[in-house]
Order: sequence, then C-alpha cells, then structure tokens
Amino acid sequence: MSGLERYDCDNCEKAFKAHSASNAAANAYCSPNCESEGKGF
Repeated sequence: MSGLERYDCDNCEKAFKAHSASNAAANAYCSPNCESEGKGF
C-alpha cells in the first residue's frame, strides 16, 4: 500500500516516485534544490 507513482522532474528530468497527493507530485520537482533551480532562484 505504498501509493507511490512515477514522475519526471521538470528541472533535471530525473525520474522519481512520490505519493499523488504530495507537493513533489503537484510541483513535479524531485527535490527542493531542483525546484529552486527550476524557478530560477
């Protein structure tokens, strides 16, 4: 009962698994670092 799904990071394009209700799934970034880089911070 893991509930994890496969996603591709919008920044580095690396595949990662996350729960469909998580922030990572909603934002499509595999880590906080990739989210910062992807948003130009």
